[in-house]
Amino acid sequence: MNLSPLLILGMHRSGTSCLAGCLEAGGLTLGDVNTSAPFNRKGNREHERIRSIHDRLLAFHGYSWDKPPAGQLAWRSEDLDALSLETEALRGEAFWGLKDPRTVFCMAGWQSLFAPRMVVTFRHPEAVAASLVNRSLAWKQPMTRETAIDLWSAYNTQILALVRDAAVPCIRYDCRPDQYQSSVADIASGLGLDAGAAVSFYSAELIHNDTADMQVPEQCASVWSQLEALSLAGAHPTLT
Repeated sequence: MNLSPLLILGMHRSGTSCLAGCLEAGGLTLGDVNTSAPFNRKGNREHERIRSIHDRLLAFHGYSWDKPPAGQLAWRSEDLDALSLETEALRGEAFWGLKDPRTVFCMAGWQSLFAPRMVVTFRHPEAVAASLVNRSLAWKQPMTRETAIDLWSAYNTQILALVRDAAVPCIRYDCRPDQYQSSVADIASGLGLDAGAAVSFYSAELIHNDTADMQVPEQCASVWSQLEALSLAGAHPTLT
């Protein structure tokens, strides 16, 4: 039984689906995940039943994915039981993991049951905001840029708190394609996955919103600089 899942952490619209797809192509088992969606051409790669556990936990505490808490949520015994049940089949795999942005607020439950490893993906806050606003209009649930920027800050602040004392690989989603592919290959190799297969999943066409001329909002500057430092540190440690 493998009790060391790989949890792919990142804000919504920040490349979590792409990184999950790359690592799955390299041999990471994600289970029964979505492989096609309107806003994710290759699917969001989320395990919907596990995602629903996170959603229930958020709702129980009075939160949601777009109204997140300021820190970690406490888990009820029934939620832990549900997580244990849903991951039972995955635990027999050599390499298994999960992609769900909500995990950054639900880590306490995972840590009580497992010894999770983590990998982080991030994206320019203005690109994330533009993507969220665009999606919200299609869903007829309009979100303002200001709300989206606040969400970027909330999620990524929590991610930094989770990885502060750990050697965690961190990758910028909207870097140059060759840089992204190199980082994916490093991460896959560190996991003992097939780096070539992982890189083959990636397509630059998955990325929208050119960030070359975008300024980082002042409220995001500190978090952004810390994420960039993590990604530039060359710290793609072997995940054993």
